[in-house]
Amino acid sequence: MAGKQLALLALLFTAFSCSHSGQSDVGAKKRLKVSVGEIKEVSLPNRGEAGSELIGTSDNQEVVEVSRRQLAPAVDTLNRINTGPTVFQIKGVTVGTANVTFSTRAMTASGNGQPVRTYVVQVTAK
Repeated sequence: MAGKQLALLALLFTAFSCSHSGQSDVGAKKRLKVSVGEIKEVSLPNRGEAGSELIGTSDNQEVVEVSRRQLAPAVDTLNRINTGPTVFQIKGVTVGTANVTFSTRAMTASGNGQPVRTYVVQVTAK
């Protein structure tokens, strides 16, 4: 029981210090340039929180599509621990600009979740 309380305290401390340190990736939007039809991969570190998922959304899906890179399943499909980064694919569909937001949320929750990183994606003609 003390271990859970210590872990919760550490999580709260980390969340508090990240929100006040200004070192979070959420504040500054990163810029990304792709051509129509081009796919770029974005890698985000896996935070290792059980029961949460990392999602990517585009505010204009006519300009930019966001999807997770599909990997071959592991030999041991019962092992659900994923310590590696999560890789998303950003594909330019038509010329324009879109905001792509990567968020984390509980698997049982609905909505957009807590933003982790945001990109302003500019799609140009080939």
